[in-house]
Amino acid sequence: MERRELTGSQLAEDIGLSAASVSRIVTGQSRPRQVTLSRLMKRLCTSKDEEQMLIAAYESKDAEGLPLTPLLSEAANAQAEEERVRRFMEVKAQSITFKRSVARELDKSGIAYRQDVTEKLVVTDFLLEHGEQRIALECKFNLHRDMEKAVISARLVRAQFNCDRVLIVVPFYEEDDFRGLEHEEEICILALQDLAEILDSRSTS
Repeated sequence: MERRELTGSQLAEDIGLSAASVSRIVTGQSRPRQVTLSRLMKRLCTSKDEEQMLIAAYESKDAEGLPLTPLLSEAANAQAEEERVRRFMEVKAQSITFKRSVARELDKSGIAYRQDVTEKLVVTDFLLEHGEQRIALECKFNLHRDMEKAVISARLVRAQFNCDRVLIVVPFYEEDDFRGLEHEEEICILALQDLAEILDSRSTS
């Protein structure tokens, strides 16, 4: 709060809690509800790293036994929760639309594929089998959230389905977006517009 030049009372007013409730959160006597945590991140954090640090602090085992912070205004928090759910649904809809776009590109390629393949609780969006090659496609619409998790998922998919490669398909590719993201050569991140070219080169190799 000091870095943001906020008092406890100002922060409490901004996020819809009493000053006493904010004090209990800051001093580790209680843990915030999901909607409160989202508001805290929006008000206090200026980077993804800061958001992750705040989330980790309140998802640790030490915080599990703490009581949840009471809500100050049911109406205000209900509205905030509805807005959060609407944002989630919006991203979900965009992800579904993007996945359909990937399916259309696959249909154009003429390569046979299976969609939403599950094996021993591991699932992949698309599984392509062409000759002796086996390639899995993982669709990732939101580039600014959990890319590390996407890479870990790709590793699990590659191991479970015995794939030659796993392609993480994103809406567009900018090298700066993935700088510092470590992954194996068999895991490739590429833009949707490049998918047809990659598949064509694989099918003719």
